[in-house]
Amino acid sequence: MLLLLQTFNKLCSKLHDRHGRHGCKASSSVSCLQAMEDDVSSCLNQFLLSSSDLELLSFSWLPQLLQVLPILHQAFAKLVFNLEHPVGKWGAHLVDGYLNYSLNLLDLLNSISFSLSQLGESRVSVSYALSLIQSSPSMAVSRLEPIVPMRGFERLVIGGTEWAVEKALATMEGIGYWICGVVLSGCEGDSTAYLEMRKLAAGVAIPAFKALDSVILAVASAKGSVPEEVREVNNAAAAITGSGEAAEEMRRRLGRLEKAVERLGKEVDERFSEVLDGRSRLLDVFRHS
Repeated sequence: MLLLLQTFNKLCSKLHDRHGRHGCKASSSVSCLQAMEDDVSSCLNQFLLSSSDLELLSFSWLPQLLQVLPILHQAFAKLVFNLEHPVGKWGAHLVDGYLNYSLNLLDLLNSISFSLSQLGESRVSVSYALSLIQSSPSMAVSRLEPIVPMRGFERLVIGGTEWAVEKALATMEGIGYWICGVVLSGCEGDSTAYLEMRKLAAGVAIPAFKALDSVILAVASAKGSVPEEVREVNNAAAAITGSGEAAEEMRRRLGRLEKAVERLGKEVDERFSEVLDGRSRLLDVFRHS
């Protein structure tokens, strides 16, 4: 994240070693912006290639998508350093834009956590129904309701146009919102969050991002946004008529879902802590200035 000072200082040191003292000072700001977009494009291309063996929008795939966020933030931090334009020199519109972005990202990550908690409750209910298979198969079958994720998404309200004045910040915002929208849609089993965040990323002109978005849009349109692991549990539930192999298969699938949700939850918590820390450090800069 931009304002994680230790990470940022290490990045600055590496950049000094690699590029000397001048960075982008001797070149145009356009070159710096292009360098940032190239870094982001490279990351997204690698991510798309590495996704070939995974079911898109599955709980195995979503944590990897969230790992793009810190790389995106690092690319922005690198641009700020190369332009020699630290936080203390930012205009009010840029500060407001960054604070709005971080606050909205925290809200989106909170919504993801809420959806994961709802999935956890549904999984517990299904597990309880399975426990009744031996004693009362008919009652167990009647309680095996499909897992239906709960929606916690609310549309963001972003006032004014100053938040997008800086091109690099606008790119970071657009892709950051988009990532959270994709993850939230997977957790909720509903494409609304992704489609709304997709609108906010409409101004991102990076070809690799456009390519990745087109793939996700095609998958969401064809299959919907329900993760593979949830579909597997629901399909297994529909096949149960009493005790036997079907019940055991469903227990295995529930276990897989539980582990996948736990992994995603940990990734969400890490991203939340990074964004919150970055926001706090930015505010500290101005409190002590």
